[in-house]
Amino acid sequence: MTSKQSSIYSMLRRVVSFLKKNSAVFALLTVFNDLLTPLEANLTEIDLLKEQQSADITGLRKKKESLRITAYQKAMEICNALQVFAKISGDVVLADEIKYTETDLRKCSDNELDSNLGVIYSAALRNKDELIAYGITEEKLTGYKAAIDNYKAAIGTPKSGTIERKQITDRLAYLFDAEMVILEKIDLLVETFKFSNPSFYAEYHDNRKVNYYPTYLMVNSTITDAATGLGLLGVKISFALNGVTVLEKLTGDGGGIKIKSIEAGIYAIGLTKTGYIAQTLTVNITGDDLVTITAAMVKES
Repeated sequence: MTSKQSSIYSMLRRVVSFLKKNSAVFALLTVFNDLLTPLEANLTEIDLLKEQQSADITGLRKKKESLRITAYQKAMEICNALQVFAKISGDVVLADEIKYTETDLRKCSDNELDSNLGVIYSAALRNKDELIAYGITEEKLTGYKAAIDNYKAAIGTPKSGTIERKQITDRLAYLFDAEMVILEKIDLLVETFKFSNPSFYAEYHDNRKVNYYPTYLMVNSTITDAATGLGLLGVKISFALNGVTVLEKLTGDGGGIKIKSIEAGIYAIGLTKTGYIAQTLTVNITGDDLVTITAAMVKES
């Protein structure tokens, strides 16, 4: 969603919650339910599309990360054999060429890793007959080459399917337009309470305000595995304000999220990930200072 849509989404969540809580006020206005029903239905579809957007991006990241790990693990098996061979044979040129450690490969950018994997493979091909004595068979070299090719293909994969993403973007735009049309009709109904129920009228308009947010970063996170201290990918972070979930995000590499638009307030933050014990935190987001959500998640026993 765009920043503007995120702001409108937060408003819609507040308004729907408020209207449902005060539905008795509209008891004599039968047209109210004819407006609230599609307002809720559209919001439910918006939630599904948001989740699909997030799942598409996260799924591709997970796939690439899995292929990356497979490639550098296979690389290290072959690289270790090359290093031992170079030392025993006294081949200082080869030793210098393939002096990689697992940490070196793990910290590489995608393009750097792709290049280094190729260097190791080329060295292995030149010395493949000698490497048989060190446990590197033709089958392992073939498997390593396949791992390189699969990883290379994942690097070039778009962040998400272009067509599917455009369809979601277009559908979201349509739904937000439809929501605003419905809301304008509800606004007219609420006008009838301006003098007969001024407190209800005022509270509605407080919830009806769209708060547009600054462009600077408001919230980030560092969610880690309690046992390893490493950042956790794919943790769902839910933001609930006054009992209403207004935003959900999935952590990326390193356990991080970044949020530039969210309403100020005291939030109940839910942290969930399959295989880990769920957590709930209370966080005050003021909009004036960067808020960092930190947590160490414990695996289920």
